[in-house]
Amino acid sequence: MLTVFYILFIVYLLAVNFFGILNLGFQKRAREECDEDLKVTDVKLLITAVVGGALGIYIFMFIYKYRLKSFVYMIIMPLLIALHVYFSILLFRNGFFI
Repeated sequence: MLTVFYILFIVYLLAVNFFGILNLGFQKRAREECDEDLKVTDVKLLITAVVGGALGIYIFMFIYKYRLKSFVYMIIMPLLIALHVYFSILLFRNGFFI
């Protein structure tokens, strides 16, 4: 039963990171093409990062070479990654998923 929770947790993190990567790609394409239909707001990216997608967004910021000069993103994303790792370790160590 415990492994089911681990698998669900990993699938959740993968899905949220994939969603964040897609949002970052759509935002970059919309800004390059000046397309208002594909516009993804910064708030949607930050919410995705807060719920678990910070690692994917941060890595793909460097791959896409997008938002690298944004002070907010370059400071907030590593902090969110550290918080996610801390809380994940805290939850697993204290037996939250048991």
